[in-house]
Amino acid sequence: MHFSFYSPVKLVFGRPVADALPEAITEVGAQRVLLVSDAGLAEVGLVKQIAGLLHGAGRAVTVFAEVQSNPTVRDVEAGLADAARAEALVAVGGGSVIDVAKGIGLLATNGGSYADYQWHGRPVTQPILPLIAVPTTAGTGSEATKVTVIADAETHFKKGVLSPHLFPRISVVDPALTLSLPPKLTAATGADVLVHALEAFVGRRANAVSDALALTALERAWRALPQATHHGDDLEARAEMALASTLAGMAFDQSGLGIIHSLAGPLAGQYDLHHGLSNALLLPYGLAFNLPILGNKRVPLLKAMDIPTTTPDKAVIERVKAWVRDLGLPLTFGEAGITASNIAALAEEASRMVLLLNNPRPASAEDCQRILEQMV
Repeated sequence: MHFSFYSPVKLVFGRPVADALPEAITEVGAQRVLLVSDAGLAEVGLVKQIAGLLHGAGRAVTVFAEVQSNPTVRDVEAGLADAARAEALVAVGGGSVIDVAKGIGLLATNGGSYADYQWHGRPVTQPILPLIAVPTTAGTGSEATKVTVIADAETHFKKGVLSPHLFPRISVVDPALTLSLPPKLTAATGADVLVHALEAFVGRRANAVSDALALTALERAWRALPQATHHGDDLEARAEMALASTLAGMAFDQSGLGIIHSLAGPLAGQYDLHHGLSNALLLPYGLAFNLPILGNKRVPLLKAMDIPTTTPDKAVIERVKAWVRDLGLPLTFGEAGITASNIAALAEEASRMVLLLNNPRPASAEDCQRILEQMV
């Protein structure tokens, strides 16, 4: 057995953001800060609150609160225009916000265009601007990863940029920030957590450390997400999901993802679906594809999902479908409001996703098409 595991992010978990953020910005040492967020959080007053905390800590703050739910390179470029004098970044929001902040920090210190790194293989040679991530959803785990995933503005194709320089410096995870999430968004972002943990555990690059993180995240998400969805004021359930999100992020950052995310990228891009919703939609079908070949990983996987280990594969998938339905999430294109007229094109695009190489079972474009056809 041999592997390496590297995660330099300082995690501050469970403390109120009002206490933890001023300490974090003092630790970073920057005087001028770009606060990155989105319009929804600005509307509910959280952006103003965070800016006030930073002002109170003696920092000059510029606000960029225009990140879209499915961000493109244009979001990065718009934010970069506001980052001219920034010495650090504070990203307050979900994975889209944190990923855009990583992209802004990348271009601010390394120069060039985002396409240089996304499509042309330019290496990231310099650390990005120091980034403090403050997640407001329990979803992508971007607060713990070295990747940023941004869509091309014209084609909507997504390709991640990876580098150890993209890790946040500090992540302040305050579960109370997720209390206001409505049920559907809680369910969709939480389903993304479960898929992260699942694919990290079964991925080809998995190792002993990522397995431990992934199984812990999987068990917590399977148990806590229904409670957090149906009883949004349950802070304990929210905390379980926030921790599961971060642990799953640490796991898949090292061990990779697989066929579900490979299909979810094109699906979300073509139909402007929420990323987590796309993963929930695909979860039973991607698991059904992989389940027959999981070998000695099948038993711990089912134990984490509280499913008897002797359960036949078909019944396992029905149990997973029931879990998704209980969250109020769709399981077919029709239920998601999609008229899927380009399944072959989606499958071909998914087959080109580099994530697919990490899937435990090899998958062709034809395999991807058969999975999508089950969802009609």
